Amino acid sequence: MKHSITCQCEHRFDVEIPEEVNLDQNEAAIDELCNGTFLTIVCPSCDTPLKPEFTLSIEWPSHHTYLQVLPEFDRNGFYRNQVKTKPHAEVVIGYPEAADRIMVLKEGLDPIVIEALKYYLLLKADETNPEAEATAWFTGRAGDVLEFHVHGLRNDEVAVSKVPFAIYSKTEGEYHKNPDSEPFKSLRWGPYISVQNLLRPELE
Repeated sequence: MKHSITCQCEHRFDVEIPEEVNLDQNEAAIDELCNGTFLTIVCPSCDTPLKPEFTLSIEWPSHHTYLQVLPEFDRNGFYRNQVKTKPHAEVVIGYPEAADRIMVLKEGLDPIVIEALKYYLLLKADETNPEAEATAWFTGRAGDVLEFHVHGLRNDEVAVSKVPFAIYSKTEGEYHKNPDSEPFKSLRWGPYISVQNLLRPELE
């Protein structure tokens, strides 16, 4: 679909943005999502790389996955049921969340367990710096260790947290034993699984 984009240099131009991507048919998109270059657009006037967000469907049949990616600016509207979502699709909000989810699925991990681990990491981050607005992201697996990056604890610094896979397995067992217990229950908001659901705006 054609979209009009305005760069910071005030140059306005049209660009074709796909509405859907099939990761089995376009395997290059997997790496582009994971390394943050997916749908990066270069301004033809000043050569500035731009990363606009538009609604996108990601299909990955081999992983039994169908994601609807909503732009970050639709987050509050989604929580207020003002954004239409596709039936049978899991929702992620923002391209960084889409990249995170693809990395989780690529490693054969359960998204809700990963989001629970992020929750525990953010609890520790809050103890370290209660004033920080920290975020946690899954960045991969190396053997028996899962790596997460925690942003926002200090300016221009990223904390690297390495979680033993045994902790993942223990958390996964807790989830399967009682999926309605916390924090698992609050990590899901309809079709959206995310630690961000614990921070969602209060609805009137």
